[in-house]
Amino acid sequence: MDRQLRVTPLNAQVAIFSPGAPEFPEWETGDEPAVATATAILIATRDDLAGEVTLRVHTGTAPVDGFTEILKTTLLLADGVVAFGSFLSGQIERMPLDIAGVHRATASVDVPGEASRVLVTLTPAS
Repeated sequence: MDRQLRVTPLNAQVAIFSPGAPEFPEWETGDEPAVATATAILIATRDDLAGEVTLRVHTGTAPVDGFTEILKTTLLLADGVVAFGSFLSGQIERMPLDIAGVHRATASVDVPGEASRVLVTLTPAS
């Protein structure tokens, strides 16, 4: 399964999260390419004045040519749905998953810290 969304990244960030119980992480320095909690990931992007950001969420494996991996973590998606986009600009997409529960999440970007393209892959942790 694969979904893509173009968003205006207000505060130079996009999010991938559990819509039922998101606990958003805090940026420690603001220089991290990504930060995460058990239910949410924030990824640093280019400034919103530089244009929209393409955020793609893929279940399973995806080709990562042209991307740099910036984060590997687990994400609890208890409702069997993942939400992603820019919650600050109100541009959120929801994608149902085949399996609810814990997923391995890998975030990759074209330019760490200033991404214009973001790819997140999710696989059930079983």
